[in-house]
Amino acid sequence: MRKYWGIDCMSSKIRIAHVISALGKGGMEFAVSRLALEQKKMGYPVHVICLREFGPTKEILEAGGVPVHLSCFRSRLDPGSLFRLRGLLQKLGVNVVQTHNYRPNVSGTVAAKMAGIPAIISTLRTINRWDTPRQFWMDRFLCFFRDAIVCVSREVRDQYIKKIKCSPGKLHVIHNGIDPGLLLPLKKAEHLYTQYGLNKDNRHLISIARLVKIKDHSTLLKAQKKIIAEKNNVCLLILGDGPLKEELELQVKELGLVEHVRFLGHQDNIAEWLSISDISILSTHIEGFSSTVLESMAAGVPMIATGVGGNFEAIQDGITGFLIPHGDADHLARTTLRLLDDPGLCREISQNAGKVVEQSFTIEITARKTVDLYKTILRRKGRLADAR
Repeated sequence: MRKYWGIDCMSSKIRIAHVISALGKGGMEFAVSRLALEQKKMGYPVHVICLREFGPTKEILEAGGVPVHLSCFRSRLDPGSLFRLRGLLQKLGVNVVQTHNYRPNVSGTVAAKMAGIPAIISTLRTINRWDTPRQFWMDRFLCFFRDAIVCVSREVRDQYIKKIKCSPGKLHVIHNGIDPGLLLPLKKAEHLYTQYGLNKDNRHLISIARLVKIKDHSTLLKAQKKIIAEKNNVCLLILGDGPLKEELELQVKELGLVEHVRFLGHQDNIAEWLSISDISILSTHIEGFSSTVLESMAAGVPMIATGVGGNFEAIQDGITGFLIPHGDADHLARTTLRLLDDPGLCREISQNAGKVVEQSFTIEITARKTVDLYKTILRRKGRLADAR
């Protein structure tokens, strides 16, 4: 079989490498891991390559049979780092490279082009706010070397076209997908009440997001102040770590909410926490497409989210959840109290949401659409025979 720079010119099988900065415990890292693991289940050889460090999610991938490699970069376009990554891609014999987020989208695209990879795909998972003109021009230039750009929501796609002036034909919307196991009835994780000293008789709100400015926990805390003025038995559970923890803890003290807010740090057992929660809230003012929204909907927990980014595409307002203006603590408090007071509405919202997730937002659907895109690119280039 003829080869080009070590890569088979014609192959009957897709072989995939996902390139990411690191495998931390963020939403993006888990989304990439779910995609890689599902593609492995579909029977495709899959590798994940980290450009900075491994991280704890590495263990999940390796347990699922997905090899994880490290190819460190000194800077995005460091020549030595690019050649090492090129060599690794050729050694692995992949014919598809999919990169994830800005830094890997730059380094991974260049190295994949150097390696002669026939299908190069970059992924946009957030609404980009370019820091420098250099980043803007670099990304616009590299669009010429990408065969496709996957956007996790229409909002991400539209913002990218507006900012970068990229050809719309290269952009494909493929939403995040979640584990369909969350659609099964969840047994209440009673042990969490004892383990974390929670009052079983309280109503529990849950917020799952990193403690960073764009997630706007400050507005959520102001809303909680208004909520407990009406219902004193409501506790807000905040799951996630981040640089604003001390600032938010101080705000909790200033608002007199110490008995009504719990900071629980990063938690891996999200399904268990959702099982003891009455309402899930995402107060962010920037969002690409939130896995937290999908996980809450799948678990039967009514979702309240701000009407920004991809939230519009996941939630039908008043039918599968509620969308509220960002930064509006009064609106958030009113919507939360309405749900707390109406169990029938909660059941209706939960049932509708579960159906939508099952029909449109499982990881099987995401993986199938992504692989179909790979096949389209490889066939167009005459680089795939009898694709499976």
